[in-house]
Amino acid sequence: MATDYAVGDRVEIKGAKPKPAQILVIVEGNSSAKTKHFGEGKFYGVRTAEDGQGTCDGRYKNQDPYFFKCPKNCGKFVQAKDIIKKIDGDFDFTKETTEIEAAKSKDDEKYDKEKAKTSALMAIFKKYDDGGKGDGNYGGNKAEEKDQALSQDEWIAFAKAELGIDDDKEAIVLFRTADVSGNGSLSLAEFDAFFSGGGRQAIDKIKQYGALKKAFKDADKDGSLSLEVDEFVKMANKAMGLNEQESKILFITVDANDNGSISYEEFTAYVDDIGGSENFDVYRKMIDEFKAADKDNSGSLDGAEFVKLLKDKFKYNKFKAQRVFVSIDTDKSESISLSEFEAFIKKIGGVRALEKK
Repeated sequence: MATDYAVGDRVEIKGAKPKPAQILVIVEGNSSAKTKHFGEGKFYGVRTAEDGQGTCDGRYKNQDPYFFKCPKNCGKFVQAKDIIKKIDGDFDFTKETTEIEAAKSKDDEKYDKEKAKTSALMAIFKKYDDGGKGDGNYGGNKAEEKDQALSQDEWIAFAKAELGIDDDKEAIVLFRTADVSGNGSLSLAEFDAFFSGGGRQAIDKIKQYGALKKAFKDADKDGSLSLEVDEFVKMANKAMGLNEQESKILFITVDANDNGSISYEEFTAYVDDIGGSENFDVYRKMIDEFKAADKDNSGSLDGAEFVKLLKDKFKYNKFKAQRVFVSIDTDKSESISLSEFEAFIKKIGGVRALEKK
């Protein structure tokens, strides 16, 4: 006796080993132009419960049109004779087609926006490839028009006016990154590739670190492009609220090459370690929380103090907080110093990662 199957039914289909699946569509074979590839009879489009157990992506024999959508080799079309029985199961793929289409729509929208941005950048390229005259005709100079490349000076003008980068040195760093041919000028292709690739991320990082660099320069009273201990102590006190002892401990941590001074590169590498400049304010607050949790002013947190900190500020339960404590207390002293806590923050990728753990 034939069994009636409906869309949404979870079934077991035949194979070398029976496979659980869910019916997502029912097709009457060879009943219209859309179903001309099917034979006669009723076909069931199923999504296998396990990925890779099917033969298609929702198209019959992978030929258009789609009858449903699923990842490659997760769909299959079967007839009633290929279905063993209905089953119970906790898998549900009835919304997968909608989710895939929504994701594709989002990707298409993102692509269109990126394409529009690129088109705008092409227009800007022409604007600055004429000595900044802005007429898009390369100033009427046929040699420049034939060249169609940005010199370093034209790039710096572009970076200042369009990207908000006022520091010539930062602009030159970007220029050299974009100038992959190393010939001292940017072709239209290099300009496009820079912004289509990682260029925007590099620009964003320069902007994000702008305030940080200013704080560093303000502290660098002797203009040596590095901070001595006393300069760093003052900056750490002002920017992070650290006392002298804490600042000196941090100085040792940041001074990667142990030369007794901290370069801007060492400082930004340290900020990267704690999760980037966007985590800097959060990290400063975390130090305040650490010190506030240190009720006995010992300079470290015992198990009870640390567990309370994670419970109150990060909503950890007692057992999870205790596990974190044990993992940080590497010297088994039954207390956690600020340096141990800092090392842990670096290891997990920044303070925000602690909020997600």
